[in-house]
Amino acid sequence: MKQIILSITILLFGYAAFAQNTNDILKKYISIKNALVNSDSKTAETAITNFYEGIKKEGNFTQKNDLLKATEKLSKAGNNLEKQRAAFNDVSATMWNFIKDAEKINQPVYYQYCPMKKANWLSFEEEIKNPYYGASMLNCGKVTDKKS
Repeated sequence: MKQIILSITILLFGYAAFAQNTNDILKKYISIKNALVNSDSKTAETAITNFYEGIKKEGNFTQKNDLLKATEKLSKAGNNLEKQRAAFNDVSATMWNFIKDAEKINQPVYYQYCPMKKANWLSFEEEIKNPYYGASMLNCGKVTDKKS
């Protein structure tokens, strides 16, 4: 009986830790998105590095390898804003698959779409703030899905 209780406790602790890490990775992704919205390539470059390191430190999860590959492409953009924006869609699509499969997240996440770029991104807010165009087309897009 003690072994069953111990096993359940370990399982629940692991679940809680993974849920926390999912939220941590999501926050790091949102930092990249916000930097791109603000057309701040240097902040985006730092956020991309933090995001990549966070994924590497995370235990195994289904989309880990895909997310690492997409983020490596993103990191190769350096601090070139247009290259960062061009590579951001692959990261966003993979992140959405990761978030959709997550058991628990701390707050709603909106999957948003830019018809001009034919590209997606994730946001904590329902209001559109387009990372692909920044101030020039800040509100271009729509919400296509939501995870609560």
